[in-house]
Amino acid sequence: MKPEKLILCGWGPYKEETVIDFEKLNSSGLFLVTGQTGAGKTTIFDAIAYALYGVLSGEVREKGSVRSDFAGEDTKTYVELYMRHKKELYHISRNPEYLRPKKRKSGGNAFTKEKENAVLTMPDGSIIAGNQDVTSKIEELLHMDSRQFRQISMIAQGEFSKMLFASSTEKNAIFRELFGTGIYAQIQAQLKSRSGRLYQEYMVYKNKMEEDVHLLDLQDEEWKRIADVENLDPACVVEYLNTALKSEKAELLKRKKEANVLEEGLLSLQKEIENIRQINERFQEFEQNQKKIEELIKKQPEMTALKKKIQTARNVQVLFLEEKVVLEKEQAVAEASKRVENLENELKELDKQENEQENVLIIKDVALEAFAVSEQMTEIGKAIKQQVLKKEQQEKQLHEARAAYEVAQKDADKNNRRYEEADARYKRAVIGIAAKLVKEGEPCPVCGSMEHPQIAYVEEEIPDEKQLELLKEKAQKSRIEENRRYEEALLLTNEEKRIQETLQELKGQKEQLIEKMDSFIPEVLDYIQSHTRIQLEQVIQKSLEIQTMRQEKQRNLETSQMQEKKKTTEAKENRRIFTEKLKESGFANEEQYRSAVNMLDCLSDWEVQYRSYEDDFMTAKKMQEYLQSSLEGCEIKAEEPYTAALADKQAALKESRKAMEQLNVVISQMTRSLEGIEKNRKKAEKVREEYGIVKDLDDLANGNNAKRLVFEQYVLAGYFENILKAANIRLSNMTECRYELLRAGQVSDGRKKDNLEIEVMDYYTGRKRSVKTLSGGETFKASLAMALGMSDCIQAENGGMEVETLFIDEGFGALDEESLEQACETLQTLAGKNRMVGVISHVAQLRERIEHQIVIEKSNNGSFVNII
Repeated sequence: MKPEKLILCGWGPYKEETVIDFEKLNSSGLFLVTGQTGAGKTTIFDAIAYALYGVLSGEVREKGSVRSDFAGEDTKTYVELYMRHKKELYHISRNPEYLRPKKRKSGGNAFTKEKENAVLTMPDGSIIAGNQDVTSKIEELLHMDSRQFRQISMIAQGEFSKMLFASSTEKNAIFRELFGTGIYAQIQAQLKSRSGRLYQEYMVYKNKMEEDVHLLDLQDEEWKRIADVENLDPACVVEYLNTALKSEKAELLKRKKEANVLEEGLLSLQKEIENIRQINERFQEFEQNQKKIEELIKKQPEMTALKKKIQTARNVQVLFLEEKVVLEKEQAVAEASKRVENLENELKELDKQENEQENVLIIKDVALEAFAVSEQMTEIGKAIKQQVLKKEQQEKQLHEARAAYEVAQKDADKNNRRYEEADARYKRAVIGIAAKLVKEGEPCPVCGSMEHPQIAYVEEEIPDEKQLELLKEKAQKSRIEENRRYEEALLLTNEEKRIQETLQELKGQKEQLIEKMDSFIPEVLDYIQSHTRIQLEQVIQKSLEIQTMRQEKQRNLETSQMQEKKKTTEAKENRRIFTEKLKESGFANEEQYRSAVNMLDCLSDWEVQYRSYEDDFMTAKKMQEYLQSSLEGCEIKAEEPYTAALADKQAALKESRKAMEQLNVVISQMTRSLEGIEKNRKKAEKVREEYGIVKDLDDLANGNNAKRLVFEQYVLAGYFENILKAANIRLSNMTECRYELLRAGQVSDGRKKDNLEIEVMDYYTGRKRSVKTLSGGETFKASLAMALGMSDCIQAENGGMEVETLFIDEGFGALDEESLEQACETLQTLAGKNRMVGVISHVAQLRERIEHQIVIEKSNNGSFVNII
């Protein structure tokens, strides 16, 4: 991951939107972030960490405290990061939770909480929204979580010397978090837990074996000695029970043989008794069946008569069905005849209706023409009335227009005379008008003299020019009104002539229609006076319908007549056949057949009765034959002697079975106990064997060994050695091969089971000494080497992930000129073609040594960024 642009707004000391363009730093190499203390240098790295993972780079800052105190109420708080990863550009926008003013200020609280949110724009333009989803996608892209990112890519302020001087216990906690070695501690705990669990499991099986022994209550001195719990030997118990089971099973087998003999004798005796009982019962059944046969033979004459009645009833049943067909055919003939009769009546009715309308149909064409003439006369009469009404209205309007014209003409003449009289007076009084303009002490408007001995007399009521103009205008308007009224009267006069001409024309048309109406014959005139056109059209339509119906009825009549003839022939043939079958069935005539029809109600019962008699007689005869055959050579015997012998054998068998049941109980108890002991003895031995192995591993992993070293410490020591090796590569360069960091050979506290303490080898003296004896500058070099070495090891542990950007937040003030130069060279080697290394420091010498810089200027109104 390599940042290209970072945007901060309302964040920490940055009041407004601030853009940091990392591409201006040549996108790779070493750059410096410098500025006064508190200007906001570390805030830049906080913002990058928050944009990626929603967390800050350090441990003391919280997300809720990042909103700028300089920002205005309407200023938003957010960060945006444009980063390039594997040559693809990604854009992240994320804001923390903070209070902002409400858009609608209502109620007592004017602020609302802006929820934390994040949006990630992928290279293909797709969007991922939501804090958790964005963080998960970043972890997937970079193959590291926020903790690993801070350990690998961001070495925060105060972390340099933490590892150098930490105790072994503190290093254990740090390494467990860095390298995830907690799994080895879990293995230790699981081994201890499993060891205890196996021991408990072994004791459970042992207790079960003791319980099985206690449950077996055997009255034997040898068993009581073996079953002693304190000295219980499962092998001896198993041996004893196996021997005892053989003995008891042999006794049980003996008892079973005796019982089998008794059972066989008992079974034979039971069969003999059953055979005697069956033969005796069969003799009784033979006598009863013989009596039943005799009673059935007595009923034979009655059954013969019943059989004859059944045959007669069956013949009636066949004839009844045949008669039903005949009656149906004859009914069909009657229905066909009725249909023919109905059609003939319908045709007669249609003929009657057609005859009634014949007179009207003769004159229908002339009547239609007369109706048309009558309708035209009606329409013309309406038009004449309209024109007369219109003429009356027109005459009234014309009268009013002429009166208005006369008034307008008189008014126009009057106003014109007034104007002409006023104009004449005005012309005659021009001198008088000039005399009105002469004033004492002013020159005469005509001659210019200052003296006016005699001023001309001016008549009163002489109009001036304005009055004259008004009179002229009024006369002109009156004349215009006169002309308008004249034109209106003229138009109305012309309209009156046109109406009169139209009225004369309509009257002429009406006279022609009257003449035409008078030319029709009286029959037509009488019809149209008593009927309407609609009634005539209905008569015509009905006549057409009658003709259509008559044709349809005639076709149906011909078809029905043919069907009637056919059905009549079929019915006669069926009647003939029925008569012949009647004679064949033994009936002299239909009356005799009719009297026998009632037998059909009893036919079913008679058949059941006769069938039952035949079945009973046949069954009884077969049974008698069977019984007679089975009883040949047999005789009746008494059962009492045999039943007494059966009771004696049953009592003996009962005693034998009781003894066997007691033996089975003992054998079952012994077998169940033996199986339980054998099962638990095998499981106990297996668990005890596994417990021995796990217990040895438990002792080895948890430090109960010769070296008193636990499993996790062994693994952490390996990581620690690798970190020291990686750190010494850079420490050797910064100290000109003088110092080397080593793992201490002896534990300072003999009670502990770990050894992660550091000592330094000073090749100038050839001796090892504590890292606490290093000077401030030497301590910084060793701390930086440790931090970089640890970063290298974490990268290697995480699949050799490539870190394209490294940020170091630490003061370099403790270094002298030479050490500062060495530190810069070391950092410059880290920054290459594909890696950016950012250093936070306010040391002035670094500004001279590092070319690319982000300079942060602090003011009382927030901080500002310059890139040089």
